[in-house]
Amino acid sequence: MKLKKLELLLLLIIIIFATKSFSFDVDEVADNIYVHFGKQQDANPKNFGDIANIGFIIGKKSILVIDTGGSPKIGKLFKQKIKEVSNLPISHVVITHSHPDHYFGTNIFTNKKTSIVGHEKLQRSLDNNFEFYKNLQYTNTKDKSIQEFKRFEVTKKVNVNNVLSINLGERIVDIRAWQSGHTDNDLSIYDKNTKTFWSENIFVKRIPSIRASVKGWKKNLEITQDIDIELIIPGHGPVKKKKEAITPMLNYFNRLINQIRKYHQKNASLNEVLNGVSNENKESWLLYNIYHPSNVTKVYTELEWE
Repeated sequence: MKLKKLELLLLLIIIIFATKSFSFDVDEVADNIYVHFGKQQDANPKNFGDIANIGFIIGKKSILVIDTGGSPKIGKLFKQKIKEVSNLPISHVVITHSHPDHYFGTNIFTNKKTSIVGHEKLQRSLDNNFEFYKNLQYTNTKDKSIQEFKRFEVTKKVNVNNVLSINLGERIVDIRAWQSGHTDNDLSIYDKNTKTFWSENIFVKRIPSIRASVKGWKKNLEITQDIDIELIIPGHGPVKKKKEAITPMLNYFNRLINQIRKYHQKNASLNEVLNGVSNENKESWLLYNIYHPSNVTKVYTELEWE
């Protein structure tokens, strides 16, 4: 009997510790726009893959969700938090791109009344990378809920350079599909009421990881500079004013492009470039030593045949 009591006590301590170590909060950053800020880390067992900014916008008639988190566990906590804030129906779930920290909670939101919105190239990427990302997320986080994750269908697609306008009830939200940048399936969300721009193309404090095209990403940021924006919610990091969010990224991309073009003019090898390109972290990016070498490699490959 004493042993059972001790076991129950230990179980209670574990449950309490687990609950305290993984709190799930949302902040209202603009009128009826809520954000859950992911940790500025790579996915690991301590953060459960909770590393991306996810959130929602509330209109008079319905709610639009932006990304769903890195696991079904996060998706459940997220949906519970939304219901604590508002009892309006969730009409749309927007998946900003096909990296697993942004969409592995989507199963929690799928039903006949909710549209899953994505870039025209999103479904292909989801299907092609399903097993790889599922195994990667589980390996990185050890979160058993990831084993429950199932394929889902994008029910409303946005074509490249087009805008889908959604009326949430006295609130128009524009969803734009971009040319290849961070990935080849990037979406942004623009709330006209508050001039708030949500984009996974923008990283604040955390180093941007180039996965598709540095030139395309740079162009997308330059286009974004011309949009009438009061506040930017990045895919990773705190909210910022437009110039404060975009300038560090453009400075970093321009420096990479300019330096690596000079190496190409000398027919330098990738190894020479990796050893020669400046490793000075002028923007004080987080995770710089992890992602800067891979960014150099990606830019070298992209610029090789200019």
